[in-house]
Amino acid sequence: MTPPTREIISAIVDESFIFRSLDEEIRAQLKAKAHSCSFSAGEVIIEEGDEGTEMMIVNSGTVQVRQSSYRGEVSLAELGKRAVIGEVSVITGTPRTSTVIAKDDVSVICFSRETIQSIIASSPRVKKLLLKLIESRALQSIDATH
Repeated sequence: MTPPTREIISAIVDESFIFRSLDEEIRAQLKAKAHSCSFSAGEVIIEEGDEGTEMMIVNSGTVQVRQSSYRGEVSLAELGKRAVIGEVSVITGTPRTSTVIAKDDVSVICFSRETIQSIIASSPRVKKLLLKLIESRALQSIDATH
């Protein structure tokens, strides 16, 4: 799998529902700090309980989101291109709330916790969008595990 080019990273940031409201200068800083990672089918991208050091946007492929519950492991969602993953622990500082596994070969754009925290500090709109996403994911988890 070919890693995304700087042009692809730029397009993903510009098109992201979370980042597109940022002014051009802040988006340019975000793009400069982003990097890409690739995962093979079956590979764990995020492990429930680990420290969250990065938030990611899926560039290609599909991921499966799973979470431990009293009934065992529960599948919460399958997410594809442009989905945000890893945001909960990066925003809240808590351990990862779910495990994310590459369903097929997956390419993601990664943003460090420090970069995201800096963006949140300068943009209340981005913080609000990320908090809404976290709330939505929490409700999805509750529905799936009960």
